[in-house]
Amino acid sequence: MAAWAQFIVFFFPIPFFCLVLLSISWPKRLERFGANVVNKIFFTKINGFQLLWLFFAGSLVIFANSIHALHHGPGMCRTCQYQSEILWYSKAMKFRAERNFWLSLFNVFLWVLVWRVHCLKRQIIQLKDGVRLSPAQLVAIQKLHSEFAPHAEEDQGESKKDD
Repeated sequence: MAAWAQFIVFFFPIPFFCLVLLSISWPKRLERFGANVVNKIFFTKINGFQLLWLFFAGSLVIFANSIHALHHGPGMCRTCQYQSEILWYSKAMKFRAERNFWLSLFNVFLWVLVWRVHCLKRQIIQLKDGVRLSPAQLVAIQKLHSEFAPHAEEDQGESKKDD
């Protein structure tokens, strides 16, 4: 029971927190900060292994253990005295094994999702860094802005007059 409590406390909040950090898309500083935090924590190599793959391997071990428990069924009830107790015990243990299976599968999926979102976020940041506007494009943008800006001010002035 203690292993599943640790699983719930540590293995679920960490990928959710990483996904929140990776989903920040504005302002640019926060976007880079979130991606850099996740990169520094999970993609730093320690003795040749990235921490992300350690968490992923741990999740896979727990997932394999839940498959094993689900396949072999519940153990014998040592305190059951009646047939009805054995029946309810076996149903409860089967339900517990199925619950643990789905929780561990979801956690493996979350770690794969963190890895994939991190790769995509890194590509997005690199592409945003590569975008540079030419002076002609800047002039065109300023020209469009100046064309639409007076109209926006007139519209605001008219709405104030209506009040």
